[in-house]
Amino acid sequence: MPKQLDWQDTNLANFGSEIERKCKAAAADGEPQWIDVGKSAGIQVWRMEQFKVVPWPKYKYGRFHRGDSYIVLRTYLKDPASMKLDHDVHFWIGSESTQDEYGTAAYKTVELDDKLSGRAVQYREVEGGESDRFARLFPQGLRYLAGGTASGFKHVDDAAEREPVLLRIKGLAGNVAMRQVKLSRTVMNSGDCYVMDTPQCIYQWNGKESSAHERAKASELCRLLQQDKHRDTKVLDEGTPEGDGTSPECSNHGFWRHLPGERRFLGLRVSRISIQDESAGGSDGDVKAFEPLLLKVTADGDTPHFRVVWRGKAPPSSRLDSSRVMLLDDGFQCFCWIGKDAPREARTTAFMLAQLYLKKWKRPSVLPVTLLKEGQEKKAFSALLGPAEPAAEGCGCVIS
Repeated sequence: MPKQLDWQDTNLANFGSEIERKCKAAAADGEPQWIDVGKSAGIQVWRMEQFKVVPWPKYKYGRFHRGDSYIVLRTYLKDPASMKLDHDVHFWIGSESTQDEYGTAAYKTVELDDKLSGRAVQYREVEGGESDRFARLFPQGLRYLAGGTASGFKHVDDAAEREPVLLRIKGLAGNVAMRQVKLSRTVMNSGDCYVMDTPQCIYQWNGKESSAHERAKASELCRLLQQDKHRDTKVLDEGTPEGDGTSPECSNHGFWRHLPGERRFLGLRVSRISIQDESAGGSDGDVKAFEPLLLKVTADGDTPHFRVVWRGKAPPSSRLDSSRVMLLDDGFQCFCWIGKDAPREARTTAFMLAQLYLKKWKRPSVLPVTLLKEGQEKKAFSALLGPAEPAAEGCGCVIS
């Protein structure tokens, strides 16, 4: 059986030319799937199969094989007065997707954008870390299916949904941090709040020593998740039978079912797992929020490098370089900005550059990445920028 390549280890030096050659060979007469695409409002989904774009059945929308990569096009009417259609293009990467599949999706996303006259905004989505914008496209929720096109896997009825995610909320007023933690009681303590996002419900668990600021932030997060994912929410307070999860009636509770309260060996209980006290969580004052970064992508031959041009909030808009690809990481999402004078091949490898940054700088691999082109910036991106720096005589901006 051939070794499956890790899409996170893609060789950028060979990516553009090799994937492009294979994709062009697979669609020698142009991509037939792009004929008349995006001319009416709605959702369209395609799966990558042997360097080809294959329509995904509509009854399977929202279901994605872990071993595959997909392209999802949303066409919508932003301003009814103008009757002009707008487009969002997402390419989704399964955790077991190969380099060929991921590369094909990235290349075809750029190709589709060309077909749409370069007006689409492109988003990279990773299994388990999808953006709210992407999740909203599928009101029935997302389901992850085993296998993929390379494995010949066909049966999907018994596929398991994604595992729940546990998030810890900790900090002081104005400096509350959110961090994904292991799905286990062993990481929980009475001094913090936790939010569990499951396919069925969103839970907020408040430690008995948690602060009002932490509870408010956790509540705000739950409201956002509820609005974006259309699920019910439930609040559990430590110190109540339901919030402690120790009573027999809680054994089948949706929250505690994912957090076993005992260790077992050969079917026998070995020990109990208890929530730790407040001190185990450390001081709220020690929490340090991520310092936003604005980086410029440079190249030494075929090797990309990332140069920090600004640390901290509100980087001046004048630090954006029209001849470069820039990355703006605010801690919760990463924007990949392509200058109008950047080389055209930068568009093909932009997402790969962002992925390389996430890996080399040890950022979460599921961090949402949004691709933007100069002149087509979204409000969420522009809101992170500060005013341009005043031009000083005899002083230039940061250059490579």
